[in-house]
Amino acid sequence: PVFLLLRFTKFSPHSIEWDGDIYPTAEHRTSPGSPFPLRACTHKLHVVFQSQKFVLDRPDIVARIRGFPTPREALEEAGRLRRLQRSDWFDVNVGIMDNILYAKFTQHPELRESLLSTGDSELIEDSPVGSTCEEGHMTDAEVYQVDSFWGCGRDRQGRNELGKALMRLRTKLKRSGPTAAVSVCVTT
Repeated sequence: PVFLLLRFTKFSPHSIEWDGDIYPTAEHRTSPGSPFPLRACTHKLHVVFQSQKFVLDRPDIVARIRGFPTPREALEEAGRLRRLQRSDWFDVNVGIMDNILYAKFTQHPELRESLLSTGDSELIEDSPVGSTCEEGHMTDAEVYQVDSFWGCGRDRQGRNELGKALMRLRTKLKRSGPTAAVSVCVTT
């Protein structure tokens, strides 16, 4: 297996075009003790993911979440408004992540090539903290739940949904040939 490198995660410093808007990288910080000397959080990728919880019925909430300057604020607002999130969120969130990753990797050829260079290796998300870059702002149970869904979790028994999403994307990119068309994702 290949444990995911920073450039494959939501933390990589790459902008994304989504529904006609550019979500730039805007937050970089060094985390002492991190296996990465620079923990670069592309907070807008996380923000766009959180905003999709409300895209069907509440465009006002989408706009508000998109405006938050940090992933923590977006996550906290989405959590406060959980009762208003789309009822099918847990049925569609993986597909939405697939679409976000497709946009990211087709808009950045160096990421596409890096992902394709992993061959047929199993990709495993094994981040040292929850995938929201929010050390200290989530309870241990919340971090465990995030890590166990998107990654392999502390006990290595997690679902690894981010790793699976990247492997699906890699297969799709292989089929599309050397120049996958860059497209703007439409929310579902």
